[in-house]
Parts: sequence; structure tokens; C-alpha cells
Amino acid sequence: MDLHQIQYILTIAEKQSISKAAESLFITQSALNQQLLKLENELGVPLFERRNRSMIPTAAGQVYLDAAQQMADLKRKTYKIIQDIANENSGEIRLAYTPEVGARMFSAVYPIFIKKYPDVTFQIHEARGKEIKKLLLNKTVDLAHISYFDFSRSPDLEYLDIDSEYIVLGLPSSHPLACLAGENSHQHLPLIDLNLLKDDAFVLADRSTLIRDALDYTFSKAGFSPKILFESASSQTLINMVQAQIAPAFFPQSYVRPDPSIVYFKAAPCFAWCRSVAFRKNSYLSKPEKYFIALSTDFMRGIVQKGKWE
Repeated sequence: MDLHQIQYILTIAEKQSISKAAESLFITQSALNQQLLKLENELGVPLFERRNRSMIPTAAGQVYLDAAQQMADLKRKTYKIIQDIANENSGEIRLAYTPEVGARMFSAVYPIFIKKYPDVTFQIHEARGKEIKKLLLNKTVDLAHISYFDFSRSPDLEYLDIDSEYIVLGLPSSHPLACLAGENSHQHLPLIDLNLLKDDAFVLADRSTLIRDALDYTFSKAGFSPKILFESASSQTLINMVQAQIAPAFFPQSYVRPDPSIVYFKAAPCFAWCRSVAFRKNSYLSKPEKYFIALSTDFMRGIVQKGKWE
């Protein structure tokens, strides 16, 4: 198997499109199509069939893809090990994180990381929790900052837990029930009966998020379906709506701040998730990857300090 050819076929399978794969590989669509036809002629069987404008692997194509993925994984692992042995301190880190907290983490630790490993490059994917999990499992990325509930934990991933946090209910301070929070609700997060809010309209995390799965269960246990003003994948957007006194919303505890416009509660069942760095089981972590994990973990725990890693 030709390694370039392997990458071409894997990319076609990933994108399910010759044109999108060619764009991703920075080659012409005609050149990529010729490579596919050449390989199919060599093997004597088609590797893909076209369905609704998508390239779907045939049975023979899936056999080829399974073997090709193993070879691509072996090449990547081998290069990492050799670079570590040679102390080359180079290579690429394929990383996924969320557009909000993850992006803040990366912008904070990258300047420190690059001083030690100036020749290491990053391939960044910004996504929500469910999509990040898919990126790890389909081997698009090797490392990810990801949060998980017990019900969403994958047996195929290794998790290095950083901390845990509640999914918190934020209530506008002008709400009639805001008085139930008492003083300093951002510190003690009092419990509230969600049924008291069954006539309220909420702004909720959308269905692309892991939080929404937990909230759907929380509302089902409370015995009602919430009225929804709108949905957003952005926790900051949800908080902004509470600050503007528009509606209650749920978001991670790490967004909680002393704020006169918001009071905070926990709502039973009190879901908490773990924030972690995740990677596939039995994968090899290079020295730069381990260093990045240490840096980013300290940042998420709030203990990255100027000079500590220099």
C-alpha cells in the first residue's frame, strides 16, 4: 500500500465526497479521482459507490479502509516514538476543544508551550462535547479537552480527570423566586424544586450539546417539558440572557461569578460532569503531548502561573 494513496482513500471516506476530499488534501478533484480509479483497477473491485451524491465504501472498500487506518495509525505512532528517541521535539499535535473555555485555555498555554517546543505545530478542531467525542473515536484528533457525564463515558477512551462541576441553574435576579437563593448563592448553590418553574420559559443548550441530554432527563424527572424561548450551543449566550433578565438557563458551574443580575441554584437530580483530557486507549503520547496535557490541566485547575513552566 502506498502511504499517499492510503491518505487519499481515508480522506474520501471521511468527507464522503471526492470534491471535499480534494479540497482538504490540496489537490485537484481530477487528480484525486484518477488515484481512486487507479487503485480500483489494481484491486479489480470498486471501493466506493455513489449514493445521494455521497461516496459510501463498498464491502471491499471497508476492508481496505480498515487496513489503511491501521497503517496510518502505525505510521503516526512510529514517528512519535522516533521523534521522542531522537529528541527532535517536533511533530504535530491534533487537538480538539470547545470554542469558549477550550479556546481560552489554548490561548493561555500556547505561548508557554511554544517556548519549549517551537517546532511543534497544532491542528485545531473547535467543537461541542458530542462532536469532540466523535473526533477522538474516528481518529481525526489525538487529544481533546472534553467534559463527560457517567452516562456519556466511552470505553474506548482514556480520561485524565481535571475536576468536576455541577450544571447550574441561573435565575434572573428580578424573578419572583430569586429570593429563595439567599445571600451569596454563587458560593453555596442552594437546591430548588424545578416544578416551581414549570410555567417559566427557558433558554436552553441546544441538542448538539451534552448538557442538553442531562437537562432532558432532569426535566423528565421533574415531570414536565419546559417551554423554550430559544436554544443555543453557547453557554455565554445563555448567561447573557439571564443577565438581561429574559429567562432562566442552565450552564456549567465554571461560568458562575458573583453577579447582582443572577442568582444560582442546583436543580435535582443534580448532574455534575468531569472535565478531562481524553485520548484513545493504548495510544502513544509523545513528550510534547504530555507537556501540553500538563500545561492545560494546570490552567483548567487555575494554577498556571507566569514563570512556573519557564
